[in-house]
Amino acid sequence: MMKRALMVKKLKASALKKKKRIRQTFDRLHVIATNLSNAARDTTGWTATLTRGTTTIRADFDEFGVARFGTISTLTTVSYVLRIRNADGDLLATRNVPADIEVFVARF
Repeated sequence: MMKRALMVKKLKASALKKKKRIRQTFDRLHVIATNLSNAARDTTGWTATLTRGTTTIRADFDEFGVARFGTISTLTTVSYVLRIRNADGDLLATRNVPADIEVFVARF
């Protein structure tokens, strides 16, 4: 009886030691705008557009330089052309975004 109680105690202890695996992936495509020193830009009012063929998808940047494309799941399966515009609508950067990514960092 004592051995059984000890075995149950060991099983419970080993079950508590298992760590839950944390999923560290993005489920939607994110674009991050940085300067050439990799510091995030203040992108309030900026927009990002992704184009593939005749399809264009638009997302707004937050103030920390991040735009989330809510309709593009990751890992992406196709490549896109990214265009970043400031609050005045001026084109700041154009980049090719490859397939099979979760996050794209646009340095300019």
